[in-house]
Amino acid sequence: MSKKLLAVIVLIASVNALTLGAQEKTSDPFAAARKKGDQSITILAGGFIPLFVLDNNGALISPSNMYPGASFGVQYRYMLGKSIGIGGSIAGSFVTTVGGGTLFFAPIGVTAAWIGGGEPMEYEISTELGMNILRLYGNGLIEPYAKLGAGFSRYVSSSWSIGAKVSWCFMPEFHLGTYSSLNSYANFLEFSVGAVYHF
Repeated sequence: MSKKLLAVIVLIASVNALTLGAQEKTSDPFAAARKKGDQSITILAGGFIPLFVLDNNGALISPSNMYPGASFGVQYRYMLGKSIGIGGSIAGSFVTTVGGGTLFFAPIGVTAAWIGGGEPMEYEISTELGMNILRLYGNGLIEPYAKLGAGFSRYVSSSWSIGAKVSWCFMPEFHLGTYSSLNSYANFLEFSVGAVYHF
């Protein structure tokens, strides 16, 4: 009788051990629920494509006289809760012109994002506003800009994730007085891949 009881106990213990082991294996080892106070730094690199440019009257300037270029950026984010984050961004991008020049952009702005999904996959919708430093042929301007983007990322460890992002960039150029007819409104598509460090 004691042998039967011992066998039953061993059987129950084995089943429990297998169940716990299966739970541990199926759970994501990189899962970490987002919470208030979480922070991250993102490094992005990719392409920068001119979409279209509007003149002072809202008419399309065709062709845009610009060729595709590249972009690079660093972003900081602070989570206000499970799904809302705010932060800042500094970036650099360039396109070449038909005249052989290089148009540089250096936007610096504040960001806000809604983050959804569950680990290991996350996705986001973000917006960004700030000031943009433009430079072409040695001449520079400081103008406002706006971005609207969407992206996704996947955790590869408890501290790192990798992903991709696409953003629409609105970059106006304003002039005063007799030069106001030179006002223009440029639109670009930015696509990038990057790595995110979470802390």
